[in-house]
Amino acid sequence: MKNLISSAGYLGGILILVSGYLYASDAATQRTVLIVLQAGLALGSAWLVFEWERVWRLLGRRTTRYGANTVVMILLVIGILAFVNLIGSRYSQRYDTTSNKRFSLADLSVSVLDELDQEVHIVGFLRSSGSDATIQHQLDDMLNQFRYHSDHITYEFIDPDLEPSIARQYNITSYGTIVFESEGKTEHINRYLEENVTNALVKVTREGQKSIYFLEGHGEHNVNLTDQAGYNRMLQLLENQSYVVKSFSLLSEVEVPADCAVLVVAGPRTNLVGNEQEAISNYLDRGGRALFLLNPDYPEESADLSALLARWKVEIGDDVVIDQSAVGRLPGMNEYMPAVMQYPAHPITRALGNTVSFFPLVRSVEPASASDDTVEIQTIAMTSARSWAESTLPDTPEEAMEYTPELDPAEDETGPVSIAVAITAVPRALPRRDMATLTPQEMAMRPEDHELKTRIVVVGNSAFASNAYIMLPGNGDLALNILNWLAQEEDLLAIRPKSSDTRLVQISRSQMRDIFIITGILSPIGILIAGVMVWWRRK
Repeated sequence: MKNLISSAGYLGGILILVSGYLYASDAATQRTVLIVLQAGLALGSAWLVFEWERVWRLLGRRTTRYGANTVVMILLVIGILAFVNLIGSRYSQRYDTTSNKRFSLADLSVSVLDELDQEVHIVGFLRSSGSDATIQHQLDDMLNQFRYHSDHITYEFIDPDLEPSIARQYNITSYGTIVFESEGKTEHINRYLEENVTNALVKVTREGQKSIYFLEGHGEHNVNLTDQAGYNRMLQLLENQSYVVKSFSLLSEVEVPADCAVLVVAGPRTNLVGNEQEAISNYLDRGGRALFLLNPDYPEESADLSALLARWKVEIGDDVVIDQSAVGRLPGMNEYMPAVMQYPAHPITRALGNTVSFFPLVRSVEPASASDDTVEIQTIAMTSARSWAESTLPDTPEEAMEYTPELDPAEDETGPVSIAVAITAVPRALPRRDMATLTPQEMAMRPEDHELKTRIVVVGNSAFASNAYIMLPGNGDLALNILNWLAQEEDLLAIRPKSSDTRLVQISRSQMRDIFIITGILSPIGILIAGVMVWWRRK
């Protein structure tokens, strides 16, 4: 009988430990865990009742007291660790110490997530084995970062081979498709970069689509061309952010289209005729938004829009900016391609920081006068202190081949030189909005946020946003930030996701031989000799 009771005590202890394991590992249902725990407690209680004299003797021993102290200390340490883990799970904080922040989301992604106010569910259709399993692991890490920044993000992974009915429900036709759904809108992607995930979030959460119109008919950059001078990459970047991009001509249209959110005049070579300039002026007077990219008159002719922009306090320089800083000596660069690292404080440039933008053959663009109550104008990009605005240039290509630009303080404007300005103005053809017509939700916000404003950006170069240069560091960020600001999409004013770089350690054959000798031969021999010496001295 005593053996049976002792066995019951051991079995009870084992069942209690098993119940703890099942609960921690989530290997069984809560009901099963509870049953196992109750059985263990019942057997343990029976042992305590029938063997109480033996238990009392055990408690009186010195070894038992020492053991009890040890158990208490172990339980105390476990309790502290559990408490710290609980605090960490509820108030977690991430730190990324990598040089390029490869394990952190880009500013644009964080900005989009901060503004997210609706639920977004992400479903990844990936197989459970093979290469899809590796992709799923990488996606899980990325999407976990998205969920860390927003409670509105949820995601799951489904094997289409195991759940074909769900795959059919989402119209999945290929493995590796990621589906984003929010309030009845869906978006499918098959690429797994952070940029693609952020763009998909923008598309399923934006209300409607804003239209950006590119003027044509005067030699401007074409958004449909994929050559070096085309703007096709700009088109793709804008469409990724849920914009509708269109081209139109004021030679066939009477006025700027009514649904135009931003008008882009990208490097016209010939002048706009009278009715075209009048149509653009009327559009801006009504509170329109426009981006003017104007090239220098050298070496080719450029359209003259100085009269149109003078009404908004913009002065267009008849010059070319020369930059003799160290950046001009980089491969593929020269003094005719200024590098911009100075961005005066403005919503467009706030997130650019030390990002460098390059402008091949750019002219100066400056405020003609100070801001006032109706027109606020500000420089947003300036060249380096070692640059200047060259006003005297060769007349022929033959002279240009042998020409070396030199600063003439009497004729040239010394750097830093302003090459881009942003204007915010009160519309001239519309009265200010009557605040009495605002809804209660609108009244809760600042009244000035609801007043219609004219927004204009003028840049002294158009090639920086072309297919040849838009992928250079800073160029794409600056161009998209300008267009997002003009379209009043301030939450998209940030640095776009960058691809992570691969850092490799280059080791020569001699270095590999030295490493092998030190780690594979000398270190083991040294440890062996030290061990023998210690043994000999002790003996």
